[in-house]
Formats: sequence, C-alpha cells, structure tokens
Amino acid sequence: MKTKTTQNRLMVLAAGMSSRMRAESEQNIDSKLVSQANSLPKCMIGLGKNNRPFLDYLLYNTVQGGIEEVILLLNPADTYTQRYYEQNKILGLEILFARQHIPKSRTKPLGTSDAILQVLSQHSDWQESRFMVCNSDNIYPSKVFEILSKEGSNRMVAFDADGYEEVRVRNCAIVQTDEDGFLIDLIEKPTDEEWLHIKKTMPQIGISWNIFGLNAPEVISVLENTPLHPVRQEKELPVSIRMMVQNNPKSMEVVRVSDVIPDLTSKADIAEVQRFLEINFDF
Repeated sequence: MKTKTTQNRLMVLAAGMSSRMRAESEQNIDSKLVSQANSLPKCMIGLGKNNRPFLDYLLYNTVQGGIEEVILLLNPADTYTQRYYEQNKILGLEILFARQHIPKSRTKPLGTSDAILQVLSQHSDWQESRFMVCNSDNIYPSKVFEILSKEGSNRMVAFDADGYEEVRVRNCAIVQTDEDGFLIDLIEKPTDEEWLHIKKTMPQIGISWNIFGLNAPEVISVLENTPLHPVRQEKELPVSIRMMVQNNPKSMEVVRVSDVIPDLTSKADIAEVQRFLEINFDF
C-alpha cells in the first residue's frame, strides 16, 4: 500500500460568491449553461464532452501531478459541491472539505488569506506540513503540481505572458524576481506607468495564477497579520506573499512555465473553456 506524503496536499479555494459569473449576461452559450452559471458555484458548471463539472478536470490533473489529498474549501451556502464529490469519487484522490465561514458583520468571505487560515484551523494536521493552494476556476497542468510539491523553500509558478492578450496579463499579478529566481514583488493590475516600466525592464514577463507551494509553519503568522485591502476589505493571498518576501528575502522560489491557463471568471469565458476541454480531455 502506498504511503501518503504530506507534501502532496492541495487546498482548492472554492468559497467565492461567483458574483462576476452571475452578474454578467452572455448570449452565445447554451441556455442550460447560463442557468448553471447563475445557480451553481462556477467550478461546478458542466463542461467538456460529457458535461462534467469544471472542477473534475482540475482534480484529474492534480492526480496526474502526484497529488494524493485535496481539501475543497467551500462557501457555507454551497450545498451542492460536497454532496457531488461524496457521490462521485476521483480515483487516487482523497477529498476532504472545509467551509469559509463569513463574519456576521459581512455578506462576503474575508478573502483568500483568511480562507487558508480557516482550512488550517479545521484540519489541524496540515499546520505542520507542506501544502499547495490554488484557485478553483483555473485548470493547471499536471507538471505544475509536480513542481510545487517538491520539498524545500516556498515555491510559486510564473506563467509566461506570451499567448495572453495584454488586457488579461494586466489583470493578473506580474511576477518580479531577483537574479537568483526568488520573488521580489507581485505587481497587481499595473497602472499604465508601471506597465511601460515592466515592458522596458522585463524581457520575459511572468504572471501569477495564484498557485503556490507553501510550508505551513512559515506562512501562518504572515496570513494572520495580513491587513484588509483598503477597497475590497478582504485579506488577499498576494498581499500575504508580498509581506513574506519583504520580511524574509529569498523565501519564495519562482519557477517559470509557458502553459496558457484556462480561466473561468465570467460567462464570457465559458465558450473558450469549453473548446479547451473538448480538445484536451477525452472523458
């Protein structure tokens, strides 16, 4: 029997309210998909050749990348996702669940840094281990999970910006590294002035799709001390990562990857994601 290793653990953050997905209208997709987009967590919209939940494809790639244990962090109002995965197992993967509880003074979750802390509080055995964390609305290639599961320093992936439209690149965080390949900064949604400087000074622009390999004992205090964003009033993981590397230089190794990542943010993304899944997945 194969022994489970603690570095092959992944948190999938799926507690968001899908507000952009539900707010926007889209006339060029099937009415059934529109209905799902308006009622289900976006990661559970049925897509691909056999209308499987979007999250199935991400979880399939995690298994191919060596992941053995996943925690799905869900919104307390989500009554669908846990039931689905209790009834539909993913071969080779143990799936656990956590909930991102919302403070009584708020209507939305407190952000991605808070999300990780809530997972760690509900699954205390993860507090001393290495784990990966990623979004639920992106499909990452299996090799990324292999890269991030390796022991050692905290690690993240910078995806080559080639292949993306400029507007999408600028909606991501630009990854700035030192000469040794360690993270210096994440430049979120750069201004025009910042963008011009980036193009002049970075011959190869890398962007973050919010997937990290983290050593829990090193990041917990940083997550706890992350301030609220002044506008969104959420504790955001990129801010936590920036704090960590500012306080402890060379604490986040950056690995560059060239793959283009499917992103399911709004209804406008559904048709493109559907084409990607039909081409790349047979099930």
